Amino acid sequence: MASCSSLKNNTSNKNEKLDIITFNKGVTIFEMVDKLSIDWELKRLDTLKQDEKVKYDILKNEKEEILELALDQFGKVIQDYRNSELYHKTLYNLAHISSLLDYEEEEIKYLEMILSSNANDRENSGRSGIMANPYANFKNEASKRLTEIYIKKRDYKSALEYKKLNEKYPLQHFCGNAFAADEIYNAKQYAKIYNGIGENKTALNYLLPHIFNNGLANNSGLIDLTIESLKKNFDQSLVKKDFEKSISEIYSKIEKDGKEEWTRYFIKYFDIEIEIPSWTLSFESDSEKIKSELRKSIRGSEFYKKLNK
Repeated sequence: MASCSSLKNNTSNKNEKLDIITFNKGVTIFEMVDKLSIDWELKRLDTLKQDEKVKYDILKNEKEEILELALDQFGKVIQDYRNSELYHKTLYNLAHISSLLDYEEEEIKYLEMILSSNANDRENSGRSGIMANPYANFKNEASKRLTEIYIKKRDYKSALEYKKLNEKYPLQHFCGNAFAADEIYNAKQYAKIYNGIGENKTALNYLLPHIFNNGLANNSGLIDLTIESLKKNFDQSLVKKDFEKSISEIYSKIEKDGKEEWTRYFIKYFDIEIEIPSWTLSFESDSEKIKSELRKSIRGSEFYKKLNK
């Protein structure tokens, strides 16, 4: 979930109502953590040194006190202004701060309140910046976060329920890179759940289609999870051998859209069809030369290198 400072209301001071004043006070308090560079200081300190350990504890307490004050301020919006236009943003912020304070039950409560509300994921988020997402994605992010929480608790049944619910609230965005990153993130969540319940082949159904970099989103974390799944759950003598075999059996499909026609290339691994990104290919027309180039590309990929470590 994004920081609550990214969900400020932009109403001018002259027109502010009490709920907006209260909300903005919460944002201002929360932003003190960043303005005081507390997180930066905490990461910099060496807690093995006694003097730095003391400073670390003082700063950590200071951060928690600031977050508690922000939590109280946003709580007033929920308590006193239930019809506020900032109600859903406030719930979002309460969940986020509860997470930072490790108040898991409180966080779950606020996330559930978002999901049971009439929150609109296409509501303006108030975020700024040229690449910032203009949409709030309240229910999309709440259902993802609840999935994460229950995966961590190893309650895979609940995690799967929230992940299925998440499909009802797809990401709202304008950027293709964001959608590509979201697809990878969702694949990882499903894979963690199915690995958790022992359905390892189902987990691979989500992971393997994304093992090659498509130039739109970083898939390193997914690759690591895939390698871990393969090495932990399947016969090691076959994992590498079968992948080499799949590389040797690259095949193509012709796609048509009206007058447009193009060729896509694939391998099958664990009987799962995986498209090989061809955006790095040279302008070569000979099919066998293309396949040779793709094999070279695969053997130079992050997935291949990690699989063969």
